[in-house]
Amino acid sequence: MGMLQRMFARSGGTPSGAAAAAAAPNRSSHSRLAASTQDGGTPQTVRKELVRVAARDTLLQHGIPLHWIRVDPLTMASRNREHGVHVRLSVLHWEPQLLQYTVALQQQMQDRVQAMDPAAEGWLMGMSWQFELTDDSACPPLPPPGSWTVQPGAEGRPVAGPAAAGVVEGGSADVISGPTRIGPDGTADTRRRLEQLLGERDAAFRRADDDGGFEKTQPMKL
Repeated sequence: MGMLQRMFARSGGTPSGAAAAAAAPNRSSHSRLAASTQDGGTPQTVRKELVRVAARDTLLQHGIPLHWIRVDPLTMASRNREHGVHVRLSVLHWEPQLLQYTVALQQQMQDRVQAMDPAAEGWLMGMSWQFELTDDSACPPLPPPGSWTVQPGAEGRPVAGPAAAGVVEGGSADVISGPTRIGPDGTADTRRRLEQLLGERDAAFRRADDDGGFEKTQPMKL
């Protein structure tokens, strides 16, 4: 039997003796929840107060300042089930470390609610997050588009695109082709090799010129 069921075991809305005994160990931390029940609050009101208490306990347990997050339990209607509670968590203070652990924090809150009332699985209809920062000046802007999917290179550097062009040797018609990856240590060697190839090409042209392969230009006679 869940905590809410024990609290409403009597028609008058006050907790029975067994329920009071069961809740005694947690009476100090759940005083507002007990007061709400004794005042004849509806089950939905008691559920919302239970969510607030569970969220407060979770934040305090993990050392998160209470003013960083506002907890708003909202009534959620459904055609196929009774009304339940949806929890809206509003982030009021910018803290990057907090954003890293929102999933774990949400799970802890849900576990806390279900520990306080095992029947919460039937009425707790999820949690959502929104930002209502009192000061957003410290929030960073969006990064470049490619940063979301960039993959680290072999040495931990991002691969930004096609690599630099390399040299392909092939007989007397040596050409520069790409894309071919050239490491940072091979750039100087590649440049020297290219200069060597161009020098050999010039020498070949000069030898052909000396052998009579090409005649010198002569002025045209009129």
